[in-house]
Amino acid sequence: KQSPFLAQSPAFISMCSDDPNNLPEVNKVKGVAIAVLVFGVISCLGFLVPGEWWGGLGGVLAVIGASVLLCCTGSGASASAGSHIGAGVLIASAAIVHAVAVIVYIVFWANVVNAVNDNCDDDVYSYNQDGVDCDDLASGVGAFIGVLIWPIIVIDIATFCVELICAIFSFQAAQAVRAQALPTTAGVPVAKPVVSRC
Repeated sequence: KQSPFLAQSPAFISMCSDDPNNLPEVNKVKGVAIAVLVFGVISCLGFLVPGEWWGGLGGVLAVIGASVLLCCTGSGASASAGSHIGAGVLIASAAIVHAVAVIVYIVFWANVVNAVNDNCDDDVYSYNQDGVDCDDLASGVGAFIGVLIWPIIVIDIATFCVELICAIFSFQAAQAVRAQALPTTAGVPVAKPVVSRC
């Protein structure tokens, strides 16, 4: 059963449902930011690839950018265009890093497989001397590395796509916040009233 306190929490309402005080663009980017946060955390598995930290770095940038969107951009009349732009830059940077990571991981996988094959061709391993069948060794190494790295590659591709969408939505939300016209009283701009949830 959901806690009444959690259900009435502004943070819970902002993250898990549309805030009627927000512009549609702001609500839209907050929804996508949740997906970016989840994929960003998962893509931190990239730190497990020996010497290839690109995916993990992209995951950290994505988590920070998504957290800014979910917690630090304000709502209603207090919505911040600058925070949306900052988050958009972070998430766009994460998307670029994840695109690089996909290329780096594919090259890494290919290099490992080719290195084993080259060792076989150069007779580094021989069945008679070492009890090793090079064809079996190459196939085993390729399969082992593939099982480890290809799931990470697929995750990074999906993360890149979500981040790209979120970055675009972030800049659109910033533009909408800036373009939002405040009501005026006697020619003086006043803040848009925020409906109380109490």
